[in-house]
Amino acid sequence: MAIWKCQECGNILENRCKPGKCKVCGAVKDKLIKEEQEKGQKRKDAVKDPGE
Repeated sequence: MAIWKCQECGNILENRCKPGKCKVCGAVKDKLIKEEQEKGQKRKDAVKDPGE
């Protein structure tokens, strides 16, 4: 699972692939940046995409 952060609103998303848009503010995928995390580490504040 990858962690994506919205540059517009700061929302954190957890998804395998880059989401099409931010689930909170609707920002386009170009505004989502991948955050680095250690293997096996999960973000507690990440929002999982319900489509997975």
